[in-house]
Amino acid sequence: MQVQDEYELNIYVDGLNIFEAPGVMFLGGEITEAICNPVPTCKLKLSIPVGWLDERSIVDGTIFLIEIKNDDMNLYESMKFRVFNLTKIEINQDFVKVDIDGIINFYDGYKDGNPYNQYSTSADLFRNAAAMAGLECDVDDTNDEQLWVAGENNLYQFLMKTATHGWADETSAMFWCLDRHKILLYKNLTTLFRTRSNNIGTFIQLPRPDPKEKAYGYTQASVSVQSGYENLINGGYGGGDHYFDLLEYDWKEVTAKKVIAESNLINISKELSDGLAESWYPFDVGNFHKNYWKAKKQNSRILSTYSTYVNVACSYFMPYRLGQIVRFNFTDSQDIENRIQLVSGIFSICAIKIKFDTKAITCNLQLVMQGLNGTTSREVY
Repeated sequence: MQVQDEYELNIYVDGLNIFEAPGVMFLGGEITEAICNPVPTCKLKLSIPVGWLDERSIVDGTIFLIEIKNDDMNLYESMKFRVFNLTKIEINQDFVKVDIDGIINFYDGYKDGNPYNQYSTSADLFRNAAAMAGLECDVDDTNDEQLWVAGENNLYQFLMKTATHGWADETSAMFWCLDRHKILLYKNLTTLFRTRSNNIGTFIQLPRPDPKEKAYGYTQASVSVQSGYENLINGGYGGGDHYFDLLEYDWKEVTAKKVIAESNLINISKELSDGLAESWYPFDVGNFHKNYWKAKKQNSRILSTYSTYVNVACSYFMPYRLGQIVRFNFTDSQDIENRIQLVSGIFSICAIKIKFDTKAITCNLQLVMQGLNGTTSREVY
């Protein structure tokens, strides 16, 4: 189906193109992926003939495929999901409205994580897990060799636990997610910002994007500065934790104080930075890498410094990717002088929601920036 005179949209449910099925109406859908919720999901709304539901059952695990194409943008998206829930079935005379929840087609993530155990760095564990599971991957190197064991965790939980203790250096901030194309990401956010290209795309208030000029058009944007939440929940206010090292038979203090500034102002109050409640970690009996507990505190604290969020509404969809580094200018026009400098700067895309119906394919993005970009700077406490 042609949408917006820009895209070709195809949706297949159990192999059947719904746009070619008699009596089936597509009412809308969306695909959601986010770094904080690392398993992509999807929603579809259909109106179908009463008999169609009985003849072609939409049941647990039924596969549906979503394709979006645009030759001018060199865009081809093919995303496969499985039915997770039917959240609503309503009958209206000869038709039934059905709301379908889907989850990315990688159910092996819910299976036992122990086949992926290995003695290696966390980066090599992610690469090996991707290879064993038949996934593509994009992984940053780490320096945290040890025996990683899933225990009673499934693969998704194992990857989450591993990333929590992942370590590259004293300023690394590791995160993981699976994107809508089933690419397994395990990245150092500090490195993403430090090694970014000089030719990144810029979000500007435009009616439509201009891919040749790397101008990503948006129609609306709102900013949320969540420094208090991040600092309280994720340890931005610092402090020391402790664990007992059995090999040295001594208590060890864990602190994380180094942060590479990517903005003019790290949004952490000096007055409030006396530390929060201490955590007392389990004993280190000799298996953990030497920065195992420090990595947990450091990853949480450095990621918490990225606390300025921008929700961006775009009238058109482009092939944005999780973790992509972009520039955002917060203006109410194309006039660069008429902007709020405090919340303009270099961001990472941390969440993507693609919305589609028979009239348009649009996109809502969430961008995240470290701190604020005021005219004054502030050291990290």
